[in-house]
Amino acid sequence: MEMIWVWLAVVAVSLIVEFFTWDLTSIWFAVAGLISLIMSAFDGVSWVWQLAVFLVVSAILIIFVRQICRKFLLKGDEKTNVDAFVGKKAKLLTAVGENENYGTVKFNGVVWNATSENGSKIDKDCEVEVVRVDGNKMIVKSVENKDSNVQNESNEPKEEVIVDNNEDSKEVKKSTKSTKAKKETKEEN
Repeated sequence: MEMIWVWLAVVAVSLIVEFFTWDLTSIWFAVAGLISLIMSAFDGVSWVWQLAVFLVVSAILIIFVRQICRKFLLKGDEKTNVDAFVGKKAKLLTAVGENENYGTVKFNGVVWNATSENGSKIDKDCEVEVVRVDGNKMIVKSVENKDSNVQNESNEPKEEVIVDNNEDSKEVKKSTKSTKAKKETKEEN
């Protein structure tokens, strides 16, 4: 009969701890303690068997059931505070230099110190993406803007040749892609 009080105490303490932590850890000890409490009500079951059942059931519940329950119960976790900044884009106010020289970035109306993710230099007014927040500084990486890479690497305009195959006149018209690209970007703005 004395083990009933022990298992009742285990169940009570486990439930109280779970109520304050909400970590889905001690609730499994309460369930295993309840099974051992029921076993202790029968006179023929020794405390060794009760303890063995408590340990085995606790281990099985923690290892297997806890992960499944956390997956379903904690599904709606939303990032808050600075964790919500990760993956968002902003513009650099001042350049981020090499060798951990800080630049600045304005994000949600607040000016933050910024450093690049890999220590490389990022120019002023470049668009960056927040990788993580470390204390009072944002770790950022440069965002590649595919629309701005219209010209080739040598910055020389590529020539596009348009041939008019009229029998009356063989005329060759040339236009530069860089001129077209400039016109397109002006129209987008």
